[in-house]
This record gives sequence, C-alpha cells and structure tokens, in this order.
Amino acid sequence: MVTKLSREASFTLAGVFIGLFLAALDQTIIAMVLPSMLEELQGEAWYGWVGVAYLLGSTLTAPIIGRLVEIRERKSVLIAALGIFWIGSALCGLSNSIAALMAFRLLQGAGAGALIALAFTTLAWFFPPRERSRWAGVVGALFGVASAIGPIVGGYIAEHISWRWAFWLNLPVLLVAMGFVVRFLPPYAPPDKGKLDLPGAFLLAGWTSLLLLGFSYWNLTGTLGAPTFAMSAGAMLLLLLWIRTERKQESPLFQLHLLQTPTFRYAALTAFFFGGIFLGGVVFFPLYLEKVLGFSPVQGGLLLLSFTIGAVLSTGAAGAWVSRHGRYKPLLLIAGTLLAVAFGVAALYLPAEITAKRLIPLMIAAGMLLGPFQALLSVIAQNDIPLERVGSATSALQFMRQVGATILLALLNHLYLIGAHQTSLLMGIRWVFGGAAILSLLMLGVLALLPDKRLRAQREAG
Repeated sequence: MVTKLSREASFTLAGVFIGLFLAALDQTIIAMVLPSMLEELQGEAWYGWVGVAYLLGSTLTAPIIGRLVEIRERKSVLIAALGIFWIGSALCGLSNSIAALMAFRLLQGAGAGALIALAFTTLAWFFPPRERSRWAGVVGALFGVASAIGPIVGGYIAEHISWRWAFWLNLPVLLVAMGFVVRFLPPYAPPDKGKLDLPGAFLLAGWTSLLLLGFSYWNLTGTLGAPTFAMSAGAMLLLLLWIRTERKQESPLFQLHLLQTPTFRYAALTAFFFGGIFLGGVVFFPLYLEKVLGFSPVQGGLLLLSFTIGAVLSTGAAGAWVSRHGRYKPLLLIAGTLLAVAFGVAALYLPAEITAKRLIPLMIAAGMLLGPFQALLSVIAQNDIPLERVGSATSALQFMRQVGATILLALLNHLYLIGAHQTSLLMGIRWVFGGAAILSLLMLGVLALLPDKRLRAQREAG
C-alpha cells in the first residue's frame, strides 16, 4: 500500500530534499573552486585540511542532531539545521583568510551533516520502513545528480565568476527550503521527553575529533607517525570514558542497548566498510583516468557521469524493488559479492590502456553495484528501532559511514603509496583496489550476519 502524501507532507519533503541536495552539491562544487579559493587566500598549504574541517563538522553534528530531533520540536530542529547551513555558506563566501574559511567550513559542514541525517529521519515520520526504501532511493538519486552536475557548475564558477558565489548560490534556494518547512511542517510534539546529554555530547566531540584528525593527518601527509598514534590513543581513552558516561546517563545521547538490535548493529557495521569503499573509489578512480589513461579533467568528469548514471539507476531500482517485496538481504549480498569480485579483478588486471568506449559500460556497472547500499542501509537500521529513537539510529549510521570513510581512506592511501613507490602509479592504484576488495569481503561477512527479514509495512504512531 502506497502512502498518500498530504499537501503539508509534500512541501515539507520538498524543503528537506532541497537542503539535502544543496549539502551534497556543495561538496562537489567546492572541489572545483578550491584551487582558486586557496590561491586568493594564500592557503595552498592547507589544501586538504579545508575538506577535513567540513568533514569534522558534518560528522560531529550527526549524533547530536539525531538526539535533538527526538527531544525537541521537529520543526525547530529542521529550521535550525537549514539556518546553520545558510549562515555557514554566507560566511564562507565572506572569508578573507584561510583560518576564517576553515572555521566557517566547519560551521557549514555542521549544517550539512544535520540536513543529511534529518533527510532520512524525516522519511520515518511519514512512511513505514518498506515504503521508506523507495524514498531512500530518491535520496540516493539526489546525491548522484549532485555529484554529476557539481563539477560542471563548480568549473563554470571557477572560470567565469568569483569562487565566493560557490557558497552564495546556496542562499536564495535555502530560503525557499526554509519557507516550505516554516509554512507546511506541522508542530509535532517530540517523541521523547528527555534532556540533551551535554557530557556525552562533549565527550563524543572530543574522541571523534581526535580520531578523525589523527587519521586525516596520516592520509594527508602519508606519514604514520607520532601525531596519529597520540591522537588515536587520546581518542580511545575518551571513547571509553564516553561509553562509561552513556551507561550512567538517564537520558543518554546514544542508547548503547540499540547495538543489541541485530538489524541496526550490522547495518551500522556495513556502513563503516561501505564508507571507505565508496570514498576510495571516488578519490582514486579519477586519478586513474587522468594520470594513467591520460584523459583530461573534463574528459574524466564526463566519464565519471557514466558511473553516476549507474549509481542513480540502481539506487532507484533497489529502493523500488525492496518497497514492493520487503526483502533486502539477497540484493545486498549479490551487490557485495560482485563488488568484491570487481575490485579483485581490477587489482590484478587493471589496464594501462583502455578506450572510453570499453570503459563506459564498466563504469556504469560499477556504479550499479553501489546503488543498493546507498538506498537501503538507513532503512534497514531504522526497521526495528522504536520511533522515539529513530533519529539517533539514523544519525549513528551516518556517523559510522563517515568515520569509516576517514579511517579506511587513510589505509587505502597508505596502500597506494606502497604500490606507487615500489613500481608505478598504476601499481599503486591496483594496490588500492586490492585493499577495497578485502574491505568488500569484510563487508560481505557482516552482511552474512544481517537478519534475513522483511521490512515492516506499517508505520509506528507518532
């Protein structure tokens, strides 16, 4: 049975999806204007750390916003998330130093992380899990479209307009999104009457920051040394303290007993591995196209469109199939197995020469293998979680994916440096794909433990 959306729900979803799309688009646009931005601000030495600031903001915000939406009125939380992203975008465009840019990118990342977490949480307000999968496919498609048009928009801005407009273009569109939410989202009462766990939030921010900064340092410098070990050790100590604190809190930031729910536990672990696999492909495949095969950046961008098309098609198809049949595990196992095989073959036989005509079908197929994970993991994680904790569960999944992306990308980059130093750049990329194949096998092991059940067809009240 398909839920008939009210006018209020339709416009609310439109506002949420607009914010989500801009958050996804921002990352790809900024990648194109970053060189000119840093040249003007004389911050070329901080090239990689601008992205780390954004990642840190988006990762830290997710668990906190996930809890806030459970204990505060939903409308105010959603408006606040849109407002933070609006203010961060405006201030980034006004930056006159690299320090200001990094601080404002941290703020903007916080807004983006909140919007991404709230997008999947909003689906739980309106739809049962089975139908959510179809709408999650729409969310995945929005990410795909953003990744396709972002480089084009960013390239145009870099060549013809000031880089500041890469941020300011968000402002009028975000106002439209806020208008939809203000006008149409009903004032739902919070499902939980608890308070925000401030000690838990500060400790989470502490151990997460140290962990992400430590592995980001390893990734950006290529050096696994004292800074990474020291920050990782500090992160582990704060993590243990955070777990102890959460167990004692009457209203914890994250209820640890949710980990006893098999669907949530294994979906979160899958997201951890998928984050690293996905980001590894996004980072290293363009390098292969340009430095090994010799395509220009524009040609490489056009070739990557075929990957995006495959991902968008399979994301929508996977969501629709699960919405109709309810089962998700067979689809994920098939996609995970083929993904491991594809990476394994690439690790052994990745060619130094191949025509675009032969490459495009392979890239479409690769994109199609990633689509089911984009569409389904959040819905699976929510399936057996009570509605008053669905915000925490959804944001925890996003948190796990981003932490996995940071940690595992550092490992893949280390493999790349080993292979490239031993023989050639092509061998370095083969080592990366070999590492991705191992990560895919580990992800398959987690998927094997995922309960084989159907998504609920009924939505909880609230």
